[in-house]
Amino acid sequence: MCCGADDSEHEGGQHPHGPVKKRRCTDIVCCIVFIVYIGGMAAFGILGYLQGDPRKLLLPKDSEGRICGLDDQVGKENLHFFDITKCIREGVTSVAFGCPTPQVCVAKCPQDYTYYLQLEVMALLDGHTARSKLVCKSGVNATTDQRSISTLVKSGACAAYTLNSTAVLNRCVPNAAASAYNTVFRDSSNSSTSILSSDGSPITGALLQKAQEGLAKIQSLQEIGEKVLQDVYKSWKFILAIYGGGMVFCVIWIVLLRFIFKVIIMAGCILALGLLAFGAYFCISQYASIKNGIATSQAYQTLTNMLSTYVESQNLWLAIGIVTAVVGVILILIFIFLVRRVCVALELLSEGSKAIGKVMTTLLWPLFPYALQVATILYWGAATLYIASSGGPLYQVQNGANNTVCPYTSGQPCNPKTFNTNQQCSAFGTKCVYSGFGYSVEYPLPSYMPNFRAEFQTVLVFLNKYQWIPHAYNLFGMFWLWFFFDAVNQCVLAGVFATYYWAFDKSKDMPRLPLCRAIGRALGFHMGSLALGSLLVAMLRMIRVLLEYIDHKTKKSKNCCAQCLLKCLKCCFWCLEKCLRYLNKNAYIMMAIYGTGFCASAVKAIGLLLKNILK
Repeated sequence: MCCGADDSEHEGGQHPHGPVKKRRCTDIVCCIVFIVYIGGMAAFGILGYLQGDPRKLLLPKDSEGRICGLDDQVGKENLHFFDITKCIREGVTSVAFGCPTPQVCVAKCPQDYTYYLQLEVMALLDGHTARSKLVCKSGVNATTDQRSISTLVKSGACAAYTLNSTAVLNRCVPNAAASAYNTVFRDSSNSSTSILSSDGSPITGALLQKAQEGLAKIQSLQEIGEKVLQDVYKSWKFILAIYGGGMVFCVIWIVLLRFIFKVIIMAGCILALGLLAFGAYFCISQYASIKNGIATSQAYQTLTNMLSTYVESQNLWLAIGIVTAVVGVILILIFIFLVRRVCVALELLSEGSKAIGKVMTTLLWPLFPYALQVATILYWGAATLYIASSGGPLYQVQNGANNTVCPYTSGQPCNPKTFNTNQQCSAFGTKCVYSGFGYSVEYPLPSYMPNFRAEFQTVLVFLNKYQWIPHAYNLFGMFWLWFFFDAVNQCVLAGVFATYYWAFDKSKDMPRLPLCRAIGRALGFHMGSLALGSLLVAMLRMIRVLLEYIDHKTKKSKNCCAQCLLKCLKCCFWCLEKCLRYLNKNAYIMMAIYGTGFCASAVKAIGLLLKNILK
């Protein structure tokens, strides 16, 4: 079991001649649990891939859940809102995530300013042209419908007004809304007319202006995103060159450390102390200049213009100068009183650079765990999108009457194809409206799931009711995999450098392919132990995410005690995670050397840290 293996056979020899060769698998149960959990992540991903389509989330949907540009809406890529002001009342984000007004897919956003009362007057002269300017729901053809324009609007079949709009993220966003109200919406006597929506609520120029300003934020986000993508596309070669140059610089630095490490380290220390001394002098000088009213240099004036009022505070300069001076003094005292420890650290850096020079593959190895971590995040993001978009469109009852004539309650699942076929509920305003994507007993499962339909559909309906379960499962799995790859990286490198450390003759006693041997030992014998260590860190990270979520939900709360408690909890769990990761790192080193399980390795690491706590 996890932490249940007997590691006594590995205790012998506190100073082994390199990593222990005779090993056995440790923490096997944890390894099995880890593999099963990852299998569950894969199952959720496959289910989401079979049933989901991220375009359902990214592309807009009309009021009936049909995706603009797909299926029967091909050629109608943009979404038009009947009353855009209702979206602003609910917040700007409602434009992207749902707005309480009828929405229809259109091939092109409206280019004219129209109001249905004006169109009625126009219809007396040219009925076809006037009716063609109406934006109506799918299935309603205003040019052939026998109802009047007012009846079409008041019944909710067509929009009461349209504005000159531009497609932003496939949503029709109005241009110059307030000016349109003042200059276009006028009656025959050239006086402003009152604009009413289909439900009779007034629409003013100020409200339209607010809507336009709110939607302009979405448009600015799109422009920023497009500029970022354009910059990345134009400069991707330069970005790769910078990363490559950084890698080359690191290799050169390691090589230089191997030969002239003392000169480089001492020069770096002297340079750091010199910068701290100059920083303290500069800050104190500026403090004295501001206090005495002495004219400052041109360089300082330029800095003042850049940092605005911050640098005008003499107390700020004094505080920075004092902090800089204190840090410099502390470093000098460390060098004076811990000179022997500093020399030991220098020797360790020198030996480390020699070890890397002997096993150059250790420079490339960290790229593989890092690539796996990036792949984990990409998989989690893709799985989240597919799971969130899995299933078909769901509908629920709105304004349920709950009586003998209309026996529906609000929020009750419904099927628009069979809902209220005799129109008994229309008098009560009861509708079957789109509510999202998922699974429901109202719809059969796809034909590629024929063998276990009833049981599997029950599971799907349960997961759809509690959608947070698969998302939380995948999020925790992502954290677990991330820290697992980090643990593998640390254990493998510890095994390589332990082999180098205990090789008496570095040129003869080093085995062939030490990196491959270390990978085999880590994954072949200690996969369960690495999974256990990473599990503990993942649990702490999940708790921190939960605290962040609670903090986000309670930000508007004026309870100071609750806010203070949350801040303290967040700080404590951050510190606890840092300490646990440091302990795990030392435990992985012991594991790579002695071949013990996670708990035994952690005990060894704690004992070693306590013995050298002052060092």
